[in-house]
Amino acid sequence: MQFSTPVRRGNGILILVILIVLAIGLYLLFGNMGGTSYMQQVKQTKDRGQDMAREISTQQMSMLIAMYRESNKKLPKEPADLEAPGGTFNDPWGKEMTFTFQDEAGQTKVVYKSAGPDGEFGNDDDKTYTDRVPY
Repeated sequence: MQFSTPVRRGNGILILVILIVLAIGLYLLFGNMGGTSYMQQVKQTKDRGQDMAREISTQQMSMLIAMYRESNKKLPKEPADLEAPGGTFNDPWGKEMTFTFQDEAGQTKVVYKSAGPDGEFGNDDDKTYTDRVPY
């Protein structure tokens, strides 16, 4: 009588596949040895998108200010003076922004102020954006 045990084949390949998948996942999450990781690239892309949205929003607001000045022969005192779509001018965090004006070399510049992510003015996360009021 001869005893034989069944030989399992393919366990080594399964472990190799799992290790390769794990290595690819770690590479995507933590980077390529000094470069930027996938997650860092996602964050950078999100930040660029927020900056672009803020820039478009401030440019639109500057156009509304220019149209207000053209029709009323004066600058608005507050965002409520403008007939902005949605009624208010919000920062990327959904809070209302304020603005002031500066006259530099015959050009009107508008300085937009945001309370930043925490929604409160007077601390380090406050944001300031400057744009030129067209015509």
